Amino acid sequence: MMAAFILAFALIALIRFGVSQWRTIWIAAASRPLSDSLQLRTGLDTAKIGAEDFGALMNLCDQLSPGLKKASLWLNEVSAYYRAVAVLQQALQGKLPVIAEWTKREMRTCSRYVAVVLDQSLAMSLDRQVANRTN
Repeated sequence: MMAAFILAFALIALIRFGVSQWRTIWIAAASRPLSDSLQLRTGLDTAKIGAEDFGALMNLCDQLSPGLKKASLWLNEVSAYYRAVAVLQQALQGKLPVIAEWTKREMRTCSRYVAVVLDQSLAMSLDRQVANRTN
């Protein structure tokens, strides 16, 4: 019985560590600065990207960089996380304001991550176009 308890505790700790590591990676990526070209290409005010911009940013990923969802390491996972947090927000919207504020911050970070990934993809695409023109 004690061995099962230790195994369960170790598995829970490992899962919590993995989730924390994953969140650290994409939160660090989301904090990168955005270029002005993203605002010019998308029309979004990059200084005011909010939780509600997630869907528009994902649609822009499909339009401007069709293969981005497959090429990006964490884009699908962040999208699933965003949906899960959005469901939590809907369920607890008026009941727990502290949780509602946390969900809004998490959703804003997800939107910001998508914007950074899209910005990097557009910059690489532009670099490839410039390199092809010079060759």
